[in-house]
Amino acid sequence: MHPTRRSEPPAGSSGVAERPPATRRFLAAGLLLIASAASAAQAPEARAKSLPELKAFFQQNCTRCHGLDGSAKGPDGTRLGGLDFTKAAQDFRTLSGPASEREIRTMIRTIRKGILFGYSMPAWKDQLSPEDATQMVREVLLKAEAGKPIEP
Repeated sequence: MHPTRRSEPPAGSSGVAERPPATRRFLAAGLLLIASAASAAQAPEARAKSLPELKAFFQQNCTRCHGLDGSAKGPDGTRLGGLDFTKAAQDFRTLSGPASEREIRTMIRTIRKGILFGYSMPAWKDQLSPEDATQMVREVLLKAEAGKPIEP
């Protein structure tokens, strides 16, 4: 038998080799991270934004290109770079059916994913859930009227 090995565990020991304190702290930290990740994965989703919050979001993030009223015109009447929602809103008030629903889905997807990798229009998927984007299109953008600012 090798002189440094013990054939039996010391009295009062479980027979399992004790881990050094640094190893125990490392393992505890790892378990804590795993538990935190698991609870975060099970955490409820953020609450949906209210209509005033979505209108405020529009004012803060969209007016530079789409104008205060969604007409894609600045206060002085100059053409901005974004889509004119007031024209789209007028068209949607007179249309219905699968074609209009397809256009609504396209608008929702554009809001969430952006245009040209965020170069032409940024993606808002981190700020707006799919439900928020849907409400933004249906309750804000498609109800926009030229000359009437979108206000919370």
